[in-house]
Amino acid sequence: MKYWRKHHPDIGVDDPRYHQVSLMYSVLIIMLLYFGLIALLNVTLFDDADIALYDFLGFVMVACVYSYVRYGGNFRVAGWAVIATLIFVLLAFIHLAEGRNYSLLWVTILPPFAFFLLGPRAGIWVTGLVFTYSAWFLYQLLDQQVSANLGLGAFLNFVEVGTAQIFLFRYYERSRIKAYDQLRQTSITDPLTGVYNRLHLDNTLKNLLTRANVSEQPLSVLLLDVDYFKRINDSHGHLVGDDVLVALTKVLQNGTRDLDLVGRWGGEEFLLICPDADAKVAYQVAKRLLEQVRSQPLAHGISITVSIGIATSTTNSTAESMLQVADQYMYEAKAAGRNRIGADQLPAE
Repeated sequence: MKYWRKHHPDIGVDDPRYHQVSLMYSVLIIMLLYFGLIALLNVTLFDDADIALYDFLGFVMVACVYSYVRYGGNFRVAGWAVIATLIFVLLAFIHLAEGRNYSLLWVTILPPFAFFLLGPRAGIWVTGLVFTYSAWFLYQLLDQQVSANLGLGAFLNFVEVGTAQIFLFRYYERSRIKAYDQLRQTSITDPLTGVYNRLHLDNTLKNLLTRANVSEQPLSVLLLDVDYFKRINDSHGHLVGDDVLVALTKVLQNGTRDLDLVGRWGGEEFLLICPDADAKVAYQVAKRLLEQVRSQPLAHGISITVSIGIATSTTNSTAESMLQVADQYMYEAKAAGRNRIGADQLPAE
């Protein structure tokens, strides 16, 4: 368990903010150590109190951002604050050193932080502006005595390295985001049907149920099982059975509301999570699906029926208890003859 989780218990591993927050804390700690160490070295080893002062200011600013994040601050705002602090200290160092001692090389540490914390688009603008200003500053020094050791070659090398870094980190960050999105999509998706898998449904149900309890809004789940599915596999083969499940998925997606979530619970079972749906609304959704499934042949002209169990949240509901209730009603529907709905206090037809 990462140490920062105690400050943000609501951010789980499956939360899109998880890696962003982890990176944010890592960057903040690195910068705290960096500014603290460099400030100490400038005071004790180099006897440069002016530069040490700016390093100390950077330390204080990053410490403030750390506290802001720790106590629930906006991570996007914190990212910009970190980059602004880093730019302030780097440019102050460059000006104080007047281009000496390769001070301009320090600006090359900006791109990885900017791209990682701000994203490709903002990262390229921020680093581009800072590199342009730094190149202009270096160019102004070429004709001054203080820059006797600087020449046109040094200026061109800085421009080349800066440009290469901008495009390299921009490409890397875009590739990383795309790869992460693909990986995340794969991790939450059932490979056969393309809908959500059981792990994502389980986590989502817990989160939605927590929100529903806070807002005092109803939440229902529908657990659906294909009747006599084994007969399809035995008679037509598993590949045909897979095609039937894929076709059934499309019927379920078309027959639910826009805010409902459809996922494959396992085998021939599907789970539907219906936010803001009381028992009556959930029954209407289930009835519509029941009729749509049995009214038309699916893949390879095969007709099927389904049995559905419904559970609606109460003040004491947990994700596990709701799934248990829905599973119980689904099996009661099967025991009563299949092709029907099981629920507490079914409405009169």
